[in-house]
Amino acid sequence: MTTLADSIRKTAVLKWTQELCRCLEAQYRNYSLQSAMDNQEMSGISDSYLQERINKIENNEECIVFSISSGKKYFKIIQNDYRNGKYESAGVHAFVDKNTGEVYKPASWRAPAKHVRFDMRDQNQREYMYAHCDWAGGYLYMR
Repeated sequence: MTTLADSIRKTAVLKWTQELCRCLEAQYRNYSLQSAMDNQEMSGISDSYLQERINKIENNEECIVFSISSGKKYFKIIQNDYRNGKYESAGVHAFVDKNTGEVYKPASWRAPAKHVRFDMRDQNQREYMYAHCDWAGGYLYMR
């Protein structure tokens, strides 16, 4: 039987997971924009491809997006890349336990790795994760 507290916690975990997706997308846009601008500056010429890429990034076109798939125990954060005119699933970015908010690095498409990387119930860990997350998943490696 699901209690009110369980329902509230699960809603909070989903909200935190959605915020992680937004942070990952913003980090990717910033990273891509900086890379394109650095390449344009290094080349010393106004490359039409780089300028077109910069314009698309600034308009949120053809960027990576992150979606959430709900399973029995976990929310699966999926990275979707823009390829051939549409978004396609590129792999699992992370797993989030629906009940606890614990974040795991993926071991495979179907399962998380063994060790918890972040606990979103802890506001300090959650804020650190949002501030340091990266689209490539480096923040999920154990230190």
